[in-house]
Amino acid sequence: MPRKLRKLALPMLEPRSFWEKSMKIKITQNQLDRRQFLDIAKWGMLSASLMALGVRQGSAGFGKGGGGGGDGTPAHPFQVTLTVTEALVEMVDEVPIYHWVYELSETTRAAGPQFPGPVLQFTEGNVIDLTVHNTLDEPHSFTIPDVVDTGPIAPNQSIVVSFAAPSAGTYLYFDSLNAPVNRVLGLHGAFIVHPRTGNTPFSRPTPAVLRLFNDLGGEDFPGDPWRRERDLIWLFHTIDPVFNEIAHEGREIDADQFNLEFLPTYFTINGRSGFFSAHNPDTAPRGTIGQPALIRNLNAGMAVHSPHIHGNHVYLLSENGRPEEDVNLLDTWSLDPLDRRDLLLPFIIPPDIPKTAWPPKEERFPLAYPMHCHMELSQTANGGNYPQGLITHWEISGLHGQEEAPPHGRDTRHGN
Repeated sequence: MPRKLRKLALPMLEPRSFWEKSMKIKITQNQLDRRQFLDIAKWGMLSASLMALGVRQGSAGFGKGGGGGGDGTPAHPFQVTLTVTEALVEMVDEVPIYHWVYELSETTRAAGPQFPGPVLQFTEGNVIDLTVHNTLDEPHSFTIPDVVDTGPIAPNQSIVVSFAAPSAGTYLYFDSLNAPVNRVLGLHGAFIVHPRTGNTPFSRPTPAVLRLFNDLGGEDFPGDPWRRERDLIWLFHTIDPVFNEIAHEGREIDADQFNLEFLPTYFTINGRSGFFSAHNPDTAPRGTIGQPALIRNLNAGMAVHSPHIHGNHVYLLSENGRPEEDVNLLDTWSLDPLDRRDLLLPFIIPPDIPKTAWPPKEERFPLAYPMHCHMELSQTANGGNYPQGLITHWEISGLHGQEEAPPHGRDTRHGN
């Protein structure tokens, strides 16, 4: 009996031009014949408005239970169910690429296959009952290194694991089997843990990190303190369609061959590239002067990245879960595969603007600045389309407390 087809479309992006055909995910029609797909054009452009990956996207941590832990009260576990399934993910050049994906099964929030996987958010000490269903034809798993590992889940089988959310920070979950194949073919996502107390994103911040966050909103950094709701995620990834097609055909992929022959063709941030990542509100930071934003960086792909930001430098807060002893100000940082970096974008007056020229008079708000990778190949898509790779931008929308409308009433963020 074929599975009921579920359709998912990522948000439509403006302006309404060639680019209005934003990336879509087309779900496989059935599990028994995984090579037969529904032509999405027969259904017309999907109108779903599911938010893209980011701290506001259908994240788990909202299910039944209260987590408990830390205060002596009984723990009432959060119930989270993930399904390992498959999808076609359309790239920036409208080429659909087959992927393995995680699907969040939750009745009260937006669900469905997501690429990358859904953001899972909890508070330190929360108890989580995680059920993982594998609907595919080969074993898969769910792993957060040093936190939880389901082990192999056989085809058409499920595994339930219980674990406590670890120390506050940024984690990557992924399928660790046949490493790195299953992870790179799409089975990965962000796992975020928030602290129970304090004014930083960490359970045990170093003195240097604590000093920086204590200064936010004060004399050295006038404006607002850090606010969790302004956090963003940049999950970097690379795709070689050759291996995705091998998986689509149901053939086994040798991990040694994968490591030797992998040739990245697409480079994504939160599943998007180029125009779409630059105009995605859950990827492109925006705020007034004095509204700092925490950006959680993760690398699920195969390439080493060197992100570089214009307009402001960023503070490196933590590397792979360890808060920094010395908080350095950077305009470029490195990300090896599986690396995690937490950064603070301060939203200060751009230092290259003379004091006599601030606030700007000829160039009106918003002021837009790019973030791109210094590894040149990663700026392209499918053999040279530039700049349609790993790039986004960020915007200063106005003075603190006085956000101004864009010129002529046009919001360049959404292209209206």
